[in-house]
Amino acid sequence: MYTVAALLAMAIALDGVMAILDSVLNLAGVAETVRKLPLVGGHLDVAVAIGMVWLLDIHVVDTFVPGMREEWMSFVINGIVIVGMVPVKDAVVGAIGKGMRA
Repeated sequence: MYTVAALLAMAIALDGVMAILDSVLNLAGVAETVRKLPLVGGHLDVAVAIGMVWLLDIHVVDTFVPGMREEWMSFVINGIVIVGMVPVKDAVVGAIGKGMRA
């Protein structure tokens, strides 16, 4: 249960970081250029999530996948899982929002 809560919190943090990054890229006038880059454009959120996990040194998924051969694999897997949790976070926030209005 705590792992799901930690992943949801990281997905919320990723959403905030991506909003700030999008704002900065738009302000600098390079948002379209970055989005048109072949690998980076479509997967910028994954790169930011991996960087965020590396910077914060968080290993949430390691409890489920023990024995990673290299440390960088842990960062990559954690980042990808956090990006995968963004739709779950959106669903949870939407359900809570509907419950508050009822």
